[in-house]
Amino acid sequence: MRIKKSELYFYEKLRDFLHKYLVIQRKFSPATVKNYTVSLDQFRRYLWEQKNIPFDKVGFDCFTKEMIYDYCIWMRDRQTKSINTVNLRLSAIKAFLRYCSDEDVALSELYLKVKSIHRFKGKIDVKLEYLTQKQLEIVFAAPDTATRNGRRNQYFMIHAYETGGRVEELVSMTLGDIIRNGTSVQIRLHGKGDKTRYNPLPEEVIPHLDAYLAEFHPHGKNSDYLFYTIHNGRHTKMTPRTVNFFLAGYAEKIHSMDGSFPEKLHCHVFRHSIGMAMYKAGIPI
Repeated sequence: MRIKKSELYFYEKLRDFLHKYLVIQRKFSPATVKNYTVSLDQFRRYLWEQKNIPFDKVGFDCFTKEMIYDYCIWMRDRQTKSINTVNLRLSAIKAFLRYCSDEDVALSELYLKVKSIHRFKGKIDVKLEYLTQKQLEIVFAAPDTATRNGRRNQYFMIHAYETGGRVEELVSMTLGDIIRNGTSVQIRLHGKGDKTRYNPLPEEVIPHLDAYLAEFHPHGKNSDYLFYTIHNGRHTKMTPRTVNFFLAGYAEKIHSMDGSFPEKLHCHVFRHSIGMAMYKAGIPI
């Protein structure tokens, strides 16, 4: 099959897929968009390093069924990537070509042929990272609560654990997402796929929330971000990068004193940890 589409046309479609379709139409999180971007960029690098096709020569004619299949085999056998990773990369390529075929009927044949590549099978090695209750106690106590940032970081970690929220959901929360009904509190999280869910905050955590609000939001409005950083005297949305930075600092400090504690720590670990705690308590996830 010969496809006479210019390299510029290809990169225009790639740009629209990543920055318009995924972000605006599908409303995927930045983390999900990044995963698609990395997957497609890895294939582009494969073409350059293994097939001697420079970046400025990459076009739709590189996305044949044979080329994609060879790429998957190369990842599995030469790069020893997990089956899960191979399938994730394959799914990203299929999603991109499906979008392109919807936009340009001339690319439908290309998509249908690549679509026929079945998911790879085999043992999927999934290592679930989570903290034990003892490790949670240690990391919650790690921030220096004599400082303002230390008190903020401590409550952020408690909130991340108790709500099971993803980092993008947590930093996007506003005071309006805290819903009170008498003495009970529900937390509204707006996440993947433009979906909203409500998580009850345990009774014993509410005093921690109230103490945080009293210090950080004494006159807060519903539109204010629950967690924020200060730039030029103004409250601005905290970024996932800020969260990862202070979590990494605590993990490094604790690991240096206790080698059994994870050397690296990211926000999703708290989500895994509450899920594991629920599972062990016999609560249906």
